[in-house]
Parts: sequence; structure tokens; C-alpha cells
Amino acid sequence: MAQDILDAVFKELKDKPYEKITKIALRVGQYNLVTPETLQSAFDLVSENSKAQGVVLDIEQTPGMEIEIRHVEAE
Repeated sequence: MAQDILDAVFKELKDKPYEKITKIALRVGQYNLVTPETLQSAFDLVSENSKAQGVVLDIEQTPGMEIEIRHVEAE
């Protein structure tokens, strides 16, 4: 899941100039059975040595199964 999120973020920013990703806001359904802490830890691992390294995910938990990238900030 963390790798899929990172891939989607890089795809969204593909044609935009940026040095570093500073924020990723997500909406994650509780039925995905992943806690915000677990998702953050997994994201830290997959984003190591990338332009997303060190990003703290802003995760809104919702009912359901959705995983949605709400907003990405990069500079």
C-alpha cells in the first residue's frame, strides 16, 4: 500500500519541477486494516533515499475501503 501511494504521488508530480515532497494528505478507509502508524512506518521504508523521504503523512481515517490521495505539496 505504501509503495502504491508513493508511486501515485510520483506519477502526479511527473511533469512538475520540484526538489522535495513536503506533505501528502490521505484519506484511508478503516477496513483496509492498517493503522496510521503502520502506514507511516511502511512509507518511511519505501520512500528512503527519494524525494519523499521524511514526509509525515496526514492521514484521515474514514469508514470503508477507500485509499485516496487528497493533496500533495512539493517545493
